[in-house]
Amino acid sequence: MHLTPEAAARQEQSERDPLPPQEAQKWMSDQEKRDGEMLVEITGADFDHAVRILRKHDNDMAKAADTLLTALSGATEDAEERERLASLENIKQDFGHLFPSKSNNVIDLTGDDDPPTNARFRATTRSPDPSWQMVRTTQPDVKSADDQLDDVIRASYNDFAADESDNIIPPEDFMVREAGRPVALRADVAGNAYAALVIQSLFHVPQLRQRCAELHLHHVEDASPRTNPDWAIWNLIEMLTCLDLVQLNIILDTTTLASWETVPLVHGMSVGTASKNFLERVVNALQSELDQQKVEGPNTNRLLHFTYCRVHSPTTGPPETVNESDFGHVVTVEINPESPSNDLVTRLSETLNTYNDDGSSDHTLILQPSEMVTFEIIVGASSSTATLSPEPLVYPKCIYMDQFLATNLDLANETRDSQRQFQKDIEMLTEKRKRITFYEGLDTFENLRGAIDYYDHIAQRDDPERIATLATMATKLRTTLQKLEREVEAIDQKIGNLQTELAGLFDNPELQCYPYDLRAVLVHTGLPGRKHIYSYVQDKGTWWKTVDYTVTEVTEDLVLSDPAGLHLGAGPYMLMYSRRQTEAEMAAPLQWPPLFVDSVKSSAEVFLEAIQEEARKAAVVSNDL
Repeated sequence: MHLTPEAAARQEQSERDPLPPQEAQKWMSDQEKRDGEMLVEITGADFDHAVRILRKHDNDMAKAADTLLTALSGATEDAEERERLASLENIKQDFGHLFPSKSNNVIDLTGDDDPPTNARFRATTRSPDPSWQMVRTTQPDVKSADDQLDDVIRASYNDFAADESDNIIPPEDFMVREAGRPVALRADVAGNAYAALVIQSLFHVPQLRQRCAELHLHHVEDASPRTNPDWAIWNLIEMLTCLDLVQLNIILDTTTLASWETVPLVHGMSVGTASKNFLERVVNALQSELDQQKVEGPNTNRLLHFTYCRVHSPTTGPPETVNESDFGHVVTVEINPESPSNDLVTRLSETLNTYNDDGSSDHTLILQPSEMVTFEIIVGASSSTATLSPEPLVYPKCIYMDQFLATNLDLANETRDSQRQFQKDIEMLTEKRKRITFYEGLDTFENLRGAIDYYDHIAQRDDPERIATLATMATKLRTTLQKLEREVEAIDQKIGNLQTELAGLFDNPELQCYPYDLRAVLVHTGLPGRKHIYSYVQDKGTWWKTVDYTVTEVTEDLVLSDPAGLHLGAGPYMLMYSRRQTEAEMAAPLQWPPLFVDSVKSSAEVFLEAIQEEARKAAVVSNDL
């Protein structure tokens, strides 16, 4: 279509001239409506809200869309403003009476007519009202449940968004193993990292190393077997040999975990449950192999399986066996994050023993102990979302299993009866102390001292008779205070004595014949990823922490009190104990299969030659420079 010169000039002039105000406003409204509808389609936001955000960003569609997408969680500026205004209204409604209303009265600031009040404005000695107590500023910050969930989600995104190269160990991280430092066992699949920690922990149980070294391999045509469990046991013994003799600081496993048909950990699976299932599969196959090869003599406790049964003890008469004996290895112990004390031995006793109101009791008893026992730790659900400081699990470096043996049932029951009586006496004394020291939530002693201070220094003393009365009242209160303080001091002394006796109740030589030492602790921080599960293992008296393929020396105090994962319902999820051995027994050399020993030596020679070659090349380059 061709325009005449006159029409073209008019069109050019109209494009240069601004629109009339009404037409411009209509054009802007239509454009804003179209942009708002487009934002609604893109973000799913409310139309009015989308238009407000668009206007806020001067009709910049990109910025408005970015703001709306960022606020998809609901934390929009408009919602925040409404919440702020609602909060102000609540404050006005609840506390408005505490603030003075507007007044036109003249206020006298001279104070000429006021009575003397200097003595009345002084530091109070009264107990503070608990309703007005403030939170200490030194109290450690505790994240809310939403903040904790945000941390988990953020860590999940980071974990899933990680490049595959993160699973590759840089060549420079492979080094010659330092003397005494454990080897890090790393799974080639990140989801199998939990199982690698279990294998590494099992290696640091001395009895397991010793008995596995005595096993004979199942050869098939002078080669390794191809079916389970023979193939899995073959690979396990080979791995244990490497962990003992290899000169490399890291072992990257590609066959051992696969031969045990390890189930990779995925979202929604419990690390503790997966570790327990994997450990039980290894334990059952290994104990069966030990039994078949008769590595353990008739007078030797089995390595992994203890024998237990269920017993009912009536109020009168001998105990009655409820069910036949069975084998076990992993003992599940549930802890309560809100409990004032999460002690392993206490929780274990509550799990295995039930005392009924009629005086009878039910017990799970160990008939024949094993050389090793593992505890699976389950953190129970919290009934309150306001738990500021969850109680951590307290586990000892040595646990005596005597009180759980069937042969010690009577002695253990007598000791627990005394234990319950001591606890009852302590509770009664504690309640009595509370009644003396507090009344209606206020500190009785502080209030008495405040009253004495009032009679001594604040009350008016305008005549001798009043002065005498005040002195008498102060003396009576002082006498009462001293009497109560002496009574509380006596109660504290009794409680201390009872607690000392309670702590030593099981320090009975008859209940200390089966000591089990802590060998390994597996911990989960509560976040996803192989770097958020780690192990503590003891090797020749030193504790080591393994995170992924990094091994560092740690103190025993950290091992026994690691707070990681508490606020996320995680923390220690598996504890491995074994019978105490002398240093000589643990240091005895092991006779691993020659096939595996030769393979380790050959690999070590190749590795050392490669290192020496790299060193020679580096020296040549240095000389050339």
